[in-house]
Amino acid sequence: MVMRYKRFLLTCAMLFVIALAWNAVLHFVLFAKINAIVRPLYRPNLEDKIWLSLLLTAGVVTLFVIGHQRFTRSSSIREGAKYGLFFAAIAGLLVDLNQYVLYPIPGPVALLWFLGGLIEFTLYGVLTSKLLSKPSPESPSA
Repeated sequence: MVMRYKRFLLTCAMLFVIALAWNAVLHFVLFAKINAIVRPLYRPNLEDKIWLSLLLTAGVVTLFVIGHQRFTRSSSIREGAKYGLFFAAIAGLLVDLNQYVLYPIPGPVALLWFLGGLIEFTLYGVLTSKLLSKPSPESPSA
């Protein structure tokens, strides 16, 4: 039980670090020019809210790992990737499409954000499957 808890925390911590790195590269390097289009919509005091963004990232990766544990049957890469795609689709609809509807964001920007999320969460699914392998039915629970 303790080992599974440690693996859960390790998985969440690793995904948190990967999320920070992924989003930094995606938004500040690859999508820098694209994101400049929507920069006028940012809060004027965005730096004051960075702690909230970090908390949100930790919450998303924790919910991702909990969902993976709850809804996947095995620890295969294929199932992890499928779960990641499913999670990305839900997140994309709730976040990217909703922002496109609410704010004057160009469609291609929202689409690129959505595609970035598909890649990101598919990667998370694969990594989570490898880090949180489920015990086989014939082996005792860890």
